[in-house]
Amino acid sequence: MGEGTAVAGVSCIVVAYRHEPAELSALIAALGNDVSEVLVVDNAGDPALERALAGTGSARILRPGGNLGYAPACDLAAREATGEWLLFLNPDAMPEPGLVPALLEAADDDVAILGAQVLLPDGERVNAGDNPLHVTGLSWAGRYGEPAEDGPPRDVAVCSGAALLVRARDFHELGGYHPDSFMYYDDVDLAWRARLAGRRVRFVPRARVRHDYDFDKGAYKWFWLERNRLWSVLSNYEGRTLALLAPLLLATEAGILVLAVRDGWWREKLRAWGALWREKRQLWMWRREVQARRCVRDGNLLSAFSTAIDTPLVPLPAASLVNRVVGWWAAFAERLAGRDR
Repeated sequence: MGEGTAVAGVSCIVVAYRHEPAELSALIAALGNDVSEVLVVDNAGDPALERALAGTGSARILRPGGNLGYAPACDLAAREATGEWLLFLNPDAMPEPGLVPALLEAADDDVAILGAQVLLPDGERVNAGDNPLHVTGLSWAGRYGEPAEDGPPRDVAVCSGAALLVRARDFHELGGYHPDSFMYYDDVDLAWRARLAGRRVRFVPRARVRHDYDFDKGAYKWFWLERNRLWSVLSNYEGRTLALLAPLLLATEAGILVLAVRDGWWREKLRAWGALWREKRQLWMWRREVQARRCVRDGNLLSAFSTAIDTPLVPLPAASLVNRVVGWWAAFAERLAGRDR
């Protein structure tokens, strides 16, 4: 933000589901006066939560009456929020001092989303932050396990949703998080749609949180990751791009199914395909909304997509060969996809 610019109001949104109330209280205390309000969506209806947060002052609890899931709960709180900025913060992400000022300092008028560097609990190694977006829609924790980085803000494809600052106006104009995504991949999809709409996504290494992270959340996680990834791919790409990438996308589906069979979550993969088929009408309607907001052609965006899968969280057989083939095909698609003049 430019010198002399007034600090905008920031509404912090936290979605809780059977989380320890004491941890949530500590998280809110760590934010201090850097936010104007805190909205906690209690998806579990925990009466202990209200008692634990009674002394936090700015915290307000929203009770939807059931487990909405993460993305719909965020949308609910965003409609209630009064700030010019929305800080989406995971309940197990502890802010380090200066988180919000560092994010706001990196904001320009054309930036819609700013993301923090998410560290593992030791505060020395990276959990996520600057997350790649592969041309197949795969996205993973960028620089996972590497030493924490320092440096100026930079534009990226995706920022981690564990600590995400979004301009409220942009969030609402983009349609918020997809209401049927329930959980996982919401940050990827929102960043992708923001860039389609001509807005920028920026990673801020000096804005930091510590995240108590565990990738393995059970087989159900793979269902939501795959269902939501495919929903975004089919909604966000232009029709011409989908046709150009079709062989690559189909090969990816076959490869993922093989990995799913090997690792025991093939039922969730099949469920993801089945969910998309059942929801094809809703998918088509959402796609029309996304494409109506488009200001930038895919040919201008594909260069920011990753063509190499490089993460210890998803081992890839014959990675070098696969990445070379994907890189060649993506370059071919980029040349033929439509570009803005």
